[in-house]
Amino acid sequence: MSDVVRIDNPAATGEVHAHGAHVTDWTPAGAEPVLWLSPLADLTPGSAIRGGVPVCFPWFGDGPGDAYEPKHGFARNAVWTVVETTDESVRLRLTDADVTDLPGRDRWQHAFTLELAVTVGAELLLELTCTNSGDEDFSYGSALHTYFRVADISRTTVAGLGGATFLDKVAGGSAVQDGPIRFTGETDRVYESVADVVVEDGTGRRIMIIKTGSADTVVWNPWQVRAAAMADFPDDGWSQMLCIEAANAAGHEITLAPGESHTVSQRIKLPHHSGQPS
Repeated sequence: MSDVVRIDNPAATGEVHAHGAHVTDWTPAGAEPVLWLSPLADLTPGSAIRGGVPVCFPWFGDGPGDAYEPKHGFARNAVWTVVETTDESVRLRLTDADVTDLPGRDRWQHAFTLELAVTVGAELLLELTCTNSGDEDFSYGSALHTYFRVADISRTTVAGLGGATFLDKVAGGSAVQDGPIRFTGETDRVYESVADVVVEDGTGRRIMIIKTGSADTVVWNPWQVRAAAMADFPDDGWSQMLCIEAANAAGHEITLAPGESHTVSQRIKLPHHSGQPS
């Protein structure tokens, strides 16, 4: 099958790469693209694609003790197998046999099967399932590291996380969210929350994120200085993107016994969007 699967149906278009099982586009009919993809993204297998929906596995960030490399694990750098496609969906698979030579595999050597099911329509549904295919328990972290396109980050708000405790990876320590999130600088937070989230970008466009199977919601924007330091990130790109991620991290990693599976999902929709071509 092709290294890139493109889906085009009456409800939406989408694009999924075998490289990283990476969703790089979801555009509902009559709407602007919902996902942000860096124009400087490196699409070469072995590199992490900047933007879209990277799959973080088997650790999030720098992993346990902030000591693991590569950042966010090896799954997003691997070439997955496309096992099924339809007019609306694609299913991809990655196993331990596929990653024997990848950097980071030596830090996490368990037998596993990972599948990502992507359904492209008026809503975008992402379902990431990990199965323990070995003979001993293991623990892992994961995230659907979704980059959303926004008109202006300084006018963007995020509702749904009020009252949630979060780990602030910029300022340090933890705090409780008071009302909607607003952005005035670099933001990197891990919220203990299973709640639905709504992004409003100041133009009236609203994006709803509904998740299951994850204990955490990560909110990230690098702001100007961090963005300028990344080779695959345009200097002004920070002002037009925002990451909202369904995650199991920061002490909420999943433990599976042999034969057990766990699924984390993220359903994304545009509330009140008519779905009619403009």
